[in-house]
Amino acid sequence: MNKMDWSILRDFIAVAETGGLSQAARRLRVSQPTLSRRIAALEEQLKAQLFQRTPRGLSLTDAGEHVLVGARRVEEEALAIERQADAAQQTLTGTVRLTVTESLGALWLPQKLAAFHAQYPGVCVEVLVDNRAANLVRREADIAIRLFRPDQPDLIARHVGEVVMGLYASLDYLARHGTPTQLVHLKNHYLVGFDESMSARNKPVQRLERCFPPDKIVHRSSSFIGQLSATRAGIGIGAHDCVIADADPTLQRLMPEVFDHRIEIWLVTHADMRRSGRIRAVYDFLAKAIAADHGRLTGKAA
Repeated sequence: MNKMDWSILRDFIAVAETGGLSQAARRLRVSQPTLSRRIAALEEQLKAQLFQRTPRGLSLTDAGEHVLVGARRVEEEALAIERQADAAQQTLTGTVRLTVTESLGALWLPQKLAAFHAQYPGVCVEVLVDNRAANLVRREADIAIRLFRPDQPDLIARHVGEVVMGLYASLDYLARHGTPTQLVHLKNHYLVGFDESMSARNKPVQRLERCFPPDKIVHRSSSFIGQLSATRAGIGIGAHDCVIADADPTLQRLMPEVFDHRIEIWLVTHADMRRSGRIRAVYDFLAKAIAADHGRLTGKAA
């Protein structure tokens, strides 16, 4: 047998966990044909079929389950070595991968990072804008700005602030449909909502949707920016981060005393990575930036 390229085990694990080549390819940032060739090469090298096709995607064979156990052992050791090596580097150069939700990552964060780059020109911040929680233990990112408290024991999590979501409508929409001043009025209005998978995980959003008749929920999106664009276009009323929506003069906040959904902001990194000079610089900068912007993030800016 030829010597194994251990990096291919990372590809194998991604396919096993996502259950499909396309999903795994997105996670690994490679093309689907490239990933398919790598898995085929691994099966050829091991002389075993690792996956079988099912109506729901790819599932592991018995041989694949056996390989997965060993692959995860190798992965854990390799990641531990990488983290220890990174932690030993105190130079303020190199790349830091930061994962953050779409609304903060695409619209709020770039305004803040200009000051960071002026202070640390040797550090490249690679921003992964994703509403999915990246796996920091597996080095999918070095730092995460999360809107929930993580429970993994190997992670350092610091509560650094809050972000508030409010109800907004465009001035054009309100001119056409009137301005609701009580929740009961929402039954006569249209809603720009989250896609059903997102709303199923968010109880405040579920409570909001119950204020609208089902036939009045006329637009859904899995994209926060897509929802904001729909609200701006006058399709309906939407729930948006105040730090973004308050900056738009074409939008008006509605009933802040009734709908004021507060979400904790947590800054997260792996315990080993916190000792890296460049990662610590980004981590500390973000903590200060979020604290300094408390008013805007909570809709209380003067």
